[in-house]
Amino acid sequence: MPPKPPKTAPATGEGTLDASMLAAFRDIVKEVIPKENHDLREEIKRAISPIKITLDEFNVKLRDQEDGLNNLDTRLETMERRYADMSSDHKKLQEKIDDLENRGRRCNLRIIGVPQGLEKGSPTQFIAGLLFDILGGPNGLDEPPILDRAHRSTAQLPREGNRLCPFIFRVHYFQEKERIQRLARQKGQLEFQGKQILIFPDYSGDLSRRRAALNKVFRGEEGVRYGLLYPARLRISFNGQVKVFENPQRAKDFIMTKIRPAPK
Repeated sequence: MPPKPPKTAPATGEGTLDASMLAAFRDIVKEVIPKENHDLREEIKRAISPIKITLDEFNVKLRDQEDGLNNLDTRLETMERRYADMSSDHKKLQEKIDDLENRGRRCNLRIIGVPQGLEKGSPTQFIAGLLFDILGGPNGLDEPPILDRAHRSTAQLPREGNRLCPFIFRVHYFQEKERIQRLARQKGQLEFQGKQILIFPDYSGDLSRRRAALNKVFRGEEGVRYGLLYPARLRISFNGQVKVFENPQRAKDFIMTKIRPAPK
């Protein structure tokens, strides 16, 4: 039996070299990678540092803007409250002014329909005589009323075909002014030299508009009584009920729903 060849021993030199190279590579990697990581971090920090500063500045400005907006909101709320208070006060003052103006006119009356030029430079005496002519007699005026003054409402003569300028006159005694109004209502249609004459209270422009708006609500429904109260209130009596309105639209709604409801 031939002898077996001897076993070859491993090449220990080559294996040792590979292990040494691997260990050296590991050492290099351990040394280089942390340094590269550190350098990379530093570079990133340097790169983002301006951005961070900008973001910080932006955040500061944003907080300032938020504080400014909050301050503006507070100021706006304060102004809105003040505006509401001032609007309420203005309305009250306007009502007081209008009331004072109408109290100052409480002895005034207007006459509409008097032809131009009849007064001939003496409007006060002319109107006093006119009132005595149309309201004098039994149960009427015993003498021409005492007037403080009288004048046309405008100095400009109306054009032909236009409405005549009304006379405004002030009665010296309030009771006599009330009597003139009462006699005018009782007599109904008034005429002077063949012309129809109308006598009205002399209200302010605002009050006249408010009363005119309520006048438009009047209807001729059977069983319904209307009354226009001072300063501008509409009284409606219907089926034993009495309703008082200052708003024309609410008065119309009441008439349409309670007095003249739509047929079903």
